[in-house]
Amino acid sequence: MSRRRGRQLLGLCAVGLVLGCADSIVRLLGPENNPQTVNTAERFQFSATDLRNVNERLEWVWPNSAPQAAVRHDSFLHHGYGVLVVLDAVGQVVDSTLLELNLDTETRAGTPGNWTLILVLASARGRADFTLTPKP
Repeated sequence: MSRRRGRQLLGLCAVGLVLGCADSIVRLLGPENNPQTVNTAERFQFSATDLRNVNERLEWVWPNSAPQAAVRHDSFLHHGYGVLVVLDAVGQVVDSTLLELNLDTETRAGTPGNWTLILVLASARGRADFTLTPKP
């Protein structure tokens, strides 16, 4: 192999390596993900789109007057994962679920009041979308 051919091959490998790693940048949730939160006594809803290798931990306080909550997942994460952890008013874990597509579930019974919702995204790519509503 000639020197020139070797340099060309090395250059192509370097370009391939750079392009292959170009989307491996660790990102936080930002405006480009269009994060939207609705936090009322009637429901809690969070959505974010166009996640590209997002690593984030978000926490909210949601006023839930019921002892349980119905949970609707409509996320699509094709890489990485997201976990929703729900704590009742006394800090007991009543739910811990991976973000899924088309999943209807409910929390275990807990103490009504200010519930804590924790979302952990790890290398998440895709869309996160979930809703909680009081379940008497």
